[in-house]
Amino acid sequence: MQRAIEAQGIPTVLVTLDVEQSGLMRPPRAIHPNGFEFGHSLGKPHDKETQMKVIQAALEQLVTKQEPGQIHMMDFPGY
Repeated sequence: MQRAIEAQGIPTVLVTLDVEQSGLMRPPRAIHPNGFEFGHSLGKPHDKETQMKVIQAALEQLVTKQEPGQIHMMDFPGY
């Protein structure tokens, strides 16, 4: 789906917790929040501060030159 959206000229960023599976799909841009649990891709429920940090980190990937399939591991202390 990400590639189809990109083909329309809309940049995307994947936030993934499954690096192995996501890497096989070679997403155009992706981040992996280290240590997050499945179902909490952006952080724990009601943790607006961490969720905003993850979203901001994902948006920053839109202006960073990347190779498809490269997944950036990121730490978000406090999760």
